[in-house]
This record gives sequence, structure tokens and C-alpha cells, in this order.
Amino acid sequence: MADLDFPPEEIENFKKLFDIFDKDSSGAIDVSDMEQVMEQLGKDPARARSLLDEIDPNHDGKIGFDEYLKMLLKIEKELEGSAHEASQDAIQAENKVLDFLQLLEEYRLKCESEGNYNEAKKAQLKYDELKKKETFRQLQQMKEAQEKELHSLEDAQNTQLEDFNKAWDSYMAEYEATAYKSLEKLKEKHIQEYQELMEKVTAEAQKKVKHSKELLGLRQKQQVLAKQKSYEEAEKIKAKADQLEEIEDEKNEVIVKKIIETKEKKLRQQQQMALAALLKRIQRDRNEQIKHREMDSSRLIMRNRNIVNSLVIKQNAEAKKTLQQVKENLGDIKKNMKSISNG
Repeated sequence: MADLDFPPEEIENFKKLFDIFDKDSSGAIDVSDMEQVMEQLGKDPARARSLLDEIDPNHDGKIGFDEYLKMLLKIEKELEGSAHEASQDAIQAENKVLDFLQLLEEYRLKCESEGNYNEAKKAQLKYDELKKKETFRQLQQMKEAQEKELHSLEDAQNTQLEDFNKAWDSYMAEYEATAYKSLEKLKEKHIQEYQELMEKVTAEAQKKVKHSKELLGLRQKQQVLAKQKSYEEAEKIKAKADQLEEIEDEKNEVIVKKIIETKEKKLRQQQQMALAALLKRIQRDRNEQIKHREMDSSRLIMRNRNIVNSLVIKQNAEAKKTLQQVKENLGDIKKNMKSISNG
């Protein structure tokens, strides 16, 4: 079907023009009327008759709506020549609507001058209807373009925010890993300090602890008796010295243990303070990083919100300007036609 090559709204406009020239509602118009349509659309009117010979099977000089569409389609293809950009197509579609409106206005003025007021009224009603639809179409087209622009901006901002959060998550993960390594390193240091202290304190404590003069005297007497071969007396002295040494060793062990406990307690306190200071520093830095993240996030969100608001303001201004421009463009048709008729 030929009509499949035209958009539905364009077919609707073609039908309105066709109906205007189909005065008796017979579903057909004379070829002379078609020549007038061609001339008003800025096309060669002679082509109407030559194309009709190709398309009209019965050659009765009448053109049905399907033949009418086929003729317009054939002329359209002759004029296209090459492909156009989307923006050029939109301008071409808009120019066609303006051509239709101009044709309707010319026809209305013609009917009005001839006193055919019923036809003039029909032309005026169709003119107003087409103008309203064209205004809505252009505004809807602009609205869709603006919504697409806004959604594109919002998608870009969402991606930017996701990247921002990923970067910060990665940074905080590295920070936590570094903090964990610092704690582990400190623990290893504390273990080594403890081992070194125990060895040192034990050795120093043992040096400080000495046996009594009484015990030393008994051991000396024991040796003398043994050299004199007074073994019974030497054994008695040895037993007495062993008993005394055991008592003194127990006392000395308590003293050494007390010294070690004092030193260990002091070291543990120092280590706890060092650990608490490190944890405090880690938490302080963590809070500082979180604060920076929140500030950067707020700035980014505010900046993006301002960009969106600026775009909305710009789009609102564009919408008003476009509406005014559409009204002026469509209104200029009547002005131009009045100027021509007055001239």
C-alpha cells in the first residue's frame, strides 16, 4: 500500500486536504483540483496529469484518495534524491505542515471572497485543528528531547556517584588494612619486648639474690670435714646446710618473682597505653576520613542538584521560547496571507 510510506499524522493531513477539494464527498476529486493542490504545495502542476496517466487505471479524470497518495508519494521520491539527517527530516516535516496550513488559509480566503462561507468555515475549522495538533506535536517533540537530555544527565550523575562511592570504599578498605597491619606490628613488638624483659629481669634478680653468711659458713665447714675424712660430721653439716639452702632458695624465689611481677606490670601498662594511643589515633583518622567523605559526597550531590536545576531552568526557558516560536511561525501564515490579499 502506498500509504505505508507516509507517517500516520501526514496521511491524516493529506486526507484533510483531500476532503476540502472533495466537495461532494464522493471520495474522488478532479484532476484540475489536484493540479491546484500541487501548485499550492510548490510542485509542478503538470506532473499531476502525467502521473495520473500512470496511476489511474480507468483514465476518467477522477482521483481517489489512494491514487492521490500514490501521486504524492511518487513526487516525494523524485524530490528526495539522497538521504537526509534526522534534523533535516524534522524541518521538512514542519515545512510540510506549514505548507498545508498555508494551503488551507488560501482556500479559506478564496471561499470567503467567493461567498462560499460554509466551505470557508470548514477550512477554518481544519486550519485550527491542524494548527493545534502541530503545536502539540512540536511541544511534545521538544518535551521528549528534554526528558531524554535530563535522563541522560541523571544517568551520568548516578554513574559518577557510584564511581565516587567505589573509590571511597576502596580507599577505606586500604586504610583499614593499613590500620590492622599497624596493630599486628605493635603486638609483635610487645611480645618481643616482654620476652627480652623477662630474660633481663630474671638475670638481674638472680644476681641480686645471695645466700646468707651462715649457709656459706656451713658449706665451708662441710668441705673442711670432708678433707679431714670426718665423713659423719661432714654429712651432718651437709644436711643442715641443705635444709637452710632450701629455705633460703624459697625466700629468694619469692623475691625474684616479686621483682619480675613489678617489672612485668609496668611493661604491660606501658604497652596498654601504647595500644590505646594507636587505637585512638586510628579511630581519629577513621572519623576524619568519614567526615571528608561525607563532605565530598554532599558537595557532589549539591553540585549535581544545581546542574539539574540549571538544566530544568534552561529547558523551561527553551519551552517558553519554542512555544512562542511555534505560535509566531503558525501565526505568520495568516499575517502573510492577509498582506497578500490586501496587496
